[in-house]
Amino acid sequence: MSEWEYKVLHIQGGNGTVSEDLLNRYGDDGWELATSLTGAKTGLGGRPKSTTDALVFKRPKE
Repeated sequence: MSEWEYKVLHIQGGNGTVSEDLLNRYGDDGWELATSLTGAKTGLGGRPKSTTDALVFKRPKE
C-alpha cells in the first residue's frame, strides 16, 4: 500500500492566480494535483460565488 505526503498551496484571498511556472516546478518535484479546496463568498447582488482557496498536491513518500 502506498504512503503519501501532501502539500497545500493557499491562494491568497481565494482569488489569487497560480503561475504555470510554479505548477511546472511542483510537477518536476513529483507533486500531482489531488484536489482543490473551494469556499463560498457573496458576489454581486448577494448571490453565492464559489472560489478556490487552496490546491492540494500529493506524491508518494520516499
